[in-house]
Amino acid sequence: MSETTNDEIDLRFIFKKINELFKNISIGIYNSIQFFLRNWHIVLGLIIAGVLLGIFSEDNRKPHKNATLIMQANYKTALYAYNALNTLSENTRDLDFLAKHGFRTDSVEIKKLEVEPLVDFGDLLKKFSDNEEALTSLLRNVEYQDDETIANSFQSDYKYHEVRVKLSAYGTEETLDNIYSYLNANPLIKEKARVGKILLQDNIAMNEFSIKQIDSAISKYSGSTLWLPSSKNQMVVVDKDFSYDGILIEKAKLQKLNTELKENLIYSNDAFVNINDYNVVEDVIPFYKKRFVLYPILFVFLHVCLILFLKKYKKIKALVSEKTA
Repeated sequence: MSETTNDEIDLRFIFKKINELFKNISIGIYNSIQFFLRNWHIVLGLIIAGVLLGIFSEDNRKPHKNATLIMQANYKTALYAYNALNTLSENTRDLDFLAKHGFRTDSVEIKKLEVEPLVDFGDLLKKFSDNEEALTSLLRNVEYQDDETIANSFQSDYKYHEVRVKLSAYGTEETLDNIYSYLNANPLIKEKARVGKILLQDNIAMNEFSIKQIDSAISKYSGSTLWLPSSKNQMVVVDKDFSYDGILIEKAKLQKLNTELKENLIYSNDAFVNINDYNVVEDVIPFYKKRFVLYPILFVFLHVCLILFLKKYKKIKALVSEKTA
């Protein structure tokens, strides 16, 4: 019986406290309304001043910018790009680092950099077409991971990468050019690009030579016998098992490969090249973050704080006076 009574007392106490809380909130709201009604001319003046100042300063406000780059990484240099871009993102305020790599030092241009591969499972399947066990093993390791983990697992195997650049108001397209210059400036990367382009050109030339040889062989094919020029200017007879269809298929493969290699040659001068328009876009500032909205609220808030501070000060002063009296 006593426990029931105690429970009833506790509930009454709780309800009483809740009722007092709502009363205090209601009184506070009433006092706030009375305060603004008594000081409406001051509040209105602060709002008008805040709006005017906000409009004036908003006109001179320069928003941050964003750009998305589609970067092609040639000659298996993707891992270097990730490390270099992360280093740049961590040193956007290091003036010595920026000056060393050709960026502006009088103002911060880059706020943040993020890079991730553009996933193309078609390319991955093509790379592992001759080694399905290796592909199965790699996929098994990331079977229960998210898409980002899978992408990072094959980071170095991707050719195209998305670089998201957060620029300050001072960032321009020249800043984006400087990012690529920074990536391609490494001496080792330069050498890889130089040698890689030479090898690419050599492969194209060898394939074209092979295609010409095939064309020459086809033109001399008669029945089941093929006459091919040898290295000693003699004629070599190929037996009747020669596959005419097979050599045509091989020619088609070489032509397709050469088309891909010539497309790659267009972007082969550097290890890292941009393949899309920069399209630098200014941030859209939300309405509630506009200065002509924030300034009036700030001015009124500071005025209220000042009034409360003065009231508190007067109370404390009165208490001190009573004690010293």
